[in-house]
Amino acid sequence: MVHKLEKRSLLIAINCIAGLSIFFFGYDQGMMGGVNGASNYYHDTMKFGHVGPGPEFSPVIDNTLLQGGIVSILQPNNTRISSNRS
Repeated sequence: MVHKLEKRSLLIAINCIAGLSIFFFGYDQGMMGGVNGASNYYHDTMKFGHVGPGPEFSPVIDNTLLQGGIVSILQPNNTRISSNRS
């Protein structure tokens, strides 16, 4: 397989794999953003905030140190998973 990929075909293969890894990294970030905004996650599961008043039901974070610690633990893991996919 390696000997078949030369010059242009090798360049295209490398670009496709790099593009796919960037896609998966963005997908992971989007999923984590959705999880962080879910009231079940920040209120019931991790217990670092509550649902705010008003029609938007936006999150109110009570313990920013806990939220930052959780995100800092998950972020390198997301990067490791994304790099392993390519």
